[in-house]
Amino acid sequence: MSANPQPQGSSKLLGRLRLKQFELIKGVSEGLSFRQLADQMALSQPAISKMAREMEDTLGAAVFERRRDGVSLTPFGDSLTHDARLIVNKLARLESELTELRRNPIRTLRAGAPSYTGMSLLSRPVALIAARHQQAHVEIIDGIAVRLFDMLMAGELDFVIGSLPDRNLTDDEAALLHVEVLYPDELRFVAHPDTIETGRPVPIEDLLQYAWVMPSKDSLVRNALRTALLKLRLPVPPATVESSPPFIGAVVAEQPGFIGLLRSDSAAYLAQRLSLTLLDVSPRIPLPPVAIFRLRDSEPSDLAVELFALVRESVQTLFRD
Repeated sequence: MSANPQPQGSSKLLGRLRLKQFELIKGVSEGLSFRQLADQMALSQPAISKMAREMEDTLGAAVFERRRDGVSLTPFGDSLTHDARLIVNKLARLESELTELRRNPIRTLRAGAPSYTGMSLLSRPVALIAARHQQAHVEIIDGIAVRLFDMLMAGELDFVIGSLPDRNLTDDEAALLHVEVLYPDELRFVAHPDTIETGRPVPIEDLLQYAWVMPSKDSLVRNALRTALLKLRLPVPPATVESSPPFIGAVVAEQPGFIGLLRSDSAAYLAQRLSLTLLDVSPRIPLPPVAIFRLRDSEPSDLAVELFALVRESVQTLFRD
């Protein structure tokens, strides 16, 4: 068998490849042996081995590396992992939605967004979608960027609104993504109106005398603050209160003397609703931009396109000032 894949006609692939063969790739990529996959798929081990050989014959390349102690993917097989997971996960999701689809032609929309972005950018668009399409079902998955990105790449989400995970993307991952930047992000500082004089830029060192209300220490926001202060040779303030964005805003609004640390979307959202002061702090501390991320080979549904338009309107309203 040739080590290099030979191009095959699409009709041949469509006629000969089977879903269970993609399940094999997915399972082996997750560390399962052929024996374990045989048990999981209710097949015999010889049937699994035959299925693997037939797939390799169809593709014209070795997909699995067979060893005495188990099986792994060849480099070519590893390059198929993303597509295999995407196909298996999307079909599993479609199967779970078939009953609902028969009753309602509008499919469920599954989006990922960190809590602060979901609160500030998606609450109004989702409410409008629900009012316009009473049979529509929108599910917003809350989570950190790494988890949401992995779910998107696995086909478990239609799109993610947020920032990329705090790690470098591979060339292969970047090639799979369609990215629409909504706005450049940065750290924002909020305070009770009686805490500090406004109308002028505030050096960040002037804020160190106050008590700080911040997100968790391992968050992107805290890491960005820590890095910026260390570069400025300034001490890193401890968190007097540590919580989620809504609670940060609520604490700051209750009493003068606190500085709340937030991303720009949640800071603007909470400042408008809780009458907080958005401080003009120097230097500016940038964060990765907030964007709509979806897989390039997956066209958005009409419902998603409508939601994207409403999200763009939310961005303009949120940062109008």
